Amino acid sequence: MSGLMNKIYNLTPVLMQNAILTGYCILLDRERYGGKYREYKTRFDQLQWQPLEKLEEYQNDSLRKLIAHSYDTVPYYRNLFKQHKLKPADIQCKEDLEKLPVLTRKNIYENFNDLKSQAFKNHQLKLGHTSGTTGTPLEVCYDQGVIYATYALMDRQYDWAGARLGKKGDRIAVARGNVIVPIEQSTPPYWRHNYYHNQLLLSSFHLSRENLPHYFRKLDEFKPVVMDGYPSTLYLLARFLNENQRTFPVKAVITSSETLYDFQRTEIEKAFQCKVFDYFAAAERVIFATECDHHKGHHISSEYGITEILSDDHQPVGRGSLGILTGTSLHNYGMPLIRYLTNDVSGLKDSYCGCGRKLPLMEDVSTKAEDIIALRDGRMISPSVLTHPFKPMYSIEESQIIQEDYDLVVIKLVPNEKYSEADANHLITEFTARLGKDVTIKIEKVESLERTKSGKFKWVISRVDKGIKVP
Repeated sequence: MSGLMNKIYNLTPVLMQNAILTGYCILLDRERYGGKYREYKTRFDQLQWQPLEKLEEYQNDSLRKLIAHSYDTVPYYRNLFKQHKLKPADIQCKEDLEKLPVLTRKNIYENFNDLKSQAFKNHQLKLGHTSGTTGTPLEVCYDQGVIYATYALMDRQYDWAGARLGKKGDRIAVARGNVIVPIEQSTPPYWRHNYYHNQLLLSSFHLSRENLPHYFRKLDEFKPVVMDGYPSTLYLLARFLNENQRTFPVKAVITSSETLYDFQRTEIEKAFQCKVFDYFAAAERVIFATECDHHKGHHISSEYGITEILSDDHQPVGRGSLGILTGTSLHNYGMPLIRYLTNDVSGLKDSYCGCGRKLPLMEDVSTKAEDIIALRDGRMISPSVLTHPFKPMYSIEESQIIQEDYDLVVIKLVPNEKYSEADANHLITEFTARLGKDVTIKIEKVESLERTKSGKFKWVISRVDKGIKVP
């Protein structure tokens, strides 16, 4: 919602907030499920069962169209092709992509307008924000086609889980990162309703041991068929059930947006008495991977894009080896991202799934191995909900969140030349809105960020005794 809409929302009573949320979701529904959505959904449902050669034929045909469009209408790629003495006819199949250099986040920062297709007007493109795995914000543009394609695959993930998403879908309890309940609120309800989609939206910012019984009384009343949310948030709910020797059976649990750890999957499946279906969707709309009912890994959606696994020097690695996930969207003509180098690490499995689909299987994705922040009042905060304050920002190179004490959180920033004190004030305001006024937010500008002894980067570090650590 816009800033003005958020202000209006925060000033209204709960019943009106439910109405505002429902109205907002109706608008989103039209954007995601109108137009050619059904065409994409039907096409993807059919392609998932095609033999490998048919999938590759679809990929290569789609790639040739995207390359021609990019050369004709996108200044960045027209110049890139000329620099490398290439023409669109030189890219006939996905293997030919190696003739082009990778596209980095820095390339996007420096060539943002030149990466937009001149065939689209600005009002025809949606601006998306991603904080990335190191808290470094990035903006990209999407056209309507890739939005339809993305939600067609989202719906297919629900199909694979035996559930239904949408206006006439199953009752769904959602636990993600939107601030739908004022942080300072100390009594229920810690949830709001999206009546249009029959969803109960749970606040991820009030999950203390004292509050969790309220959540489950409401869940008992709502009777969701599906639980959908961040793995770390659903893990907190599951752990409460398991510690109290309770279960809350549902048909399926859908997780995304964070690494799903084995210990989390085990706790969640025990508590909710069903399987977890995890999916990976790159915010840049270049890679989408989903989990089927065989649970042997994530199927890369070949119909959505072309996924490469590259070494540090941007060379292809073989199946069974880990490398950097690199994606080319086949449906975003508004701002084509060709060979976009993500910050995520994975690999292709050696075998195909027993389900019969020839969509490649991907290893688990290494993204943020973060700590959950535990506050003095008992609330536990998922790392993913802390990415939101960074999304509108592009004045910092990297960020890191360190919880020094229950009432002190330090945000370390590597700023660039666009940084100002207004950015610091923005972060302090947004973090206070999420963590509460009792937590001091301190901003530190640094030249580099803290790494582990093995050199790995953790975006969120909690140093309090009651923080929940990733094993």
